[in-house]
Amino acid sequence: YHLGRSGGGGCQLVFILNLLLSDLLQLLTLPLWILYLQGSHRWPYGRLTCELVGYVFYVNVYASVMFLCLIALDRCLAIVYPLSSRRVRRVRVAAVLGVAVWILTFLFCLSGLLPSVFDSDRLLCLEKYPVSPRYAHFKIITVVLGFLLPCAILGYTSVHIGVTLHRSPTLSNHERNKIVGILMVITFNFIVVFGPYHLVGGYRFVSLLGTEEPCGFEQSIFLVYRLCYGLTSLNTLLDPLFYIFLCPDARLELQRSLSCLRPGQNNNHKNIGMSTMSHLDSRRLNGPRHNTLVAI
Repeated sequence: YHLGRSGGGGCQLVFILNLLLSDLLQLLTLPLWILYLQGSHRWPYGRLTCELVGYVFYVNVYASVMFLCLIALDRCLAIVYPLSSRRVRRVRVAAVLGVAVWILTFLFCLSGLLPSVFDSDRLLCLEKYPVSPRYAHFKIITVVLGFLLPCAILGYTSVHIGVTLHRSPTLSNHERNKIVGILMVITFNFIVVFGPYHLVGGYRFVSLLGTEEPCGFEQSIFLVYRLCYGLTSLNTLLDPLFYIFLCPDARLELQRSLSCLRPGQNNNHKNIGMSTMSHLDSRRLNGPRHNTLVAI
């Protein structure tokens, strides 16, 4: 709402709303994952719930990756090709792209997670020991299409945006900082949130296809992989940073909140306010009578 009022609408608003929807889907499933981990990796809620929650997890991860790429591409077109990209950068086109991302992500994840991600004997959800070759190939494909390819797109757009900003000295510092801030959030998301999960996962599943002792290898990499798995949940905390860089109202509210946390700065504000009040009082006492009446 604030982003639309502040003039930050258009394609980026459509992509950010889809990103918000993806985050909400993940937040709805987090309590079940927490209970699953607290229960020593035992899923007591049945096969259907496990398949649904696991499906939502994968859809959220790769839908978020795709929408982050679309935001980066939108910024690249707006900065590098501002005139020629107007026909492409329209709300209707962005809406069609959003629907296409959801459909393709749903179908892709469905093809990889079938027939089931639930182990009824050990009550494991989204964990397979030993890993089937079909599931390992699916995970390797997700690393290539869901991480390496988007990283290449992000690198391409970042380089082109950086060159254009360097050649545009007339661009204001405010606009420059906003563009750099958006790219930093996207890059941080890819490197810190999605990077470890995909890189460690890629190493895990490639190694499992070639090893003759999968159990020992799974034990050695289990803790690292689960920690990287948990990092993907930080995506829901980082995405709201887009609103800070794109919405002026959000930045003002953040500045006010930070100023309230600094006691020294608050005292300075109070001292300035008290000195201003005393200055006005002295003018009321020493000034002409009609000025005092006006001030009152």
